[in-house]
Amino acid sequence: MSKTMIVTGASRGIGAAVATVASAKGVNLMLNARSEDALNELARSLGVDPTRIVVVAGDVSNEQVCDRIVATAIERFGGIDVVVNNAGILDPIGTLDTVTADDWVRNLMVNVAGPVLLSQRAIQFLRERHGCIINISSGAAVKAVRGWSAYCTSKAALNHFNRMLAAEFPEITAIAVSPGMTATDMQVMVREQGEGRMPREEHQRFIDAHRRGELRSPDAVARVIVALGLSAPREMSGEFVTVDDPRVTSLL
Repeated sequence: MSKTMIVTGASRGIGAAVATVASAKGVNLMLNARSEDALNELARSLGVDPTRIVVVAGDVSNEQVCDRIVATAIERFGGIDVVVNNAGILDPIGTLDTVTADDWVRNLMVNVAGPVLLSQRAIQFLRERHGCIINISSGAAVKAVRGWSAYCTSKAALNHFNRMLAAEFPEITAIAVSPGMTATDMQVMVREQGEGRMPREEHQRFIDAHRRGELRSPDAVARVIVALGLSAPREMSGEFVTVDDPRVTSLL
């Protein structure tokens, strides 16, 4: 029986790459992002049996959207094996005294409440199949990057939520993953909008990494995420890992 994977933030970047890698392995896909057109375009581009892919557009910080994602996956595929909580935002960039409260809270809603709501809806089905939740985190979860207070805080919260999933639900495997610097739209945003809103040396670090070609490709990160989702050992549950962790790369 083919496994079923939910991927949020699937319209571009790491999410789209995860969908591509997983589809090549015969995985059924429930794809989510805010743009329905982009999701449908991705689904068509994968060139696989359309009965293996379903899309639900909407913001994962909305409870009704999470309800629809899970209900649609169950209706179409009969179960859920993997949830990849990938949808996330960097905004706002700026120190706490220069950003709006609404933007700060919006970051927490997408980066923390979204994974919480979707995991809550999916957990009973994941327990039935001893499934896996992959929470896409960041090195910023354990490093204070000036100008990224909302993002750093949200990813730290996501890491601890991941630990709580492992503690409360031993039937599943929950892993938080740091992709490292990856060639996504978020990196473009940092380079284009970080000047004057981040310390000069910190902003320059991202520019230099891009110039030197040091960014990982979304495909390389996606291969790790899919491998973890499909075959991570249970003893890794609750951990925060990097994509180059030897225990992770050994699964490829």
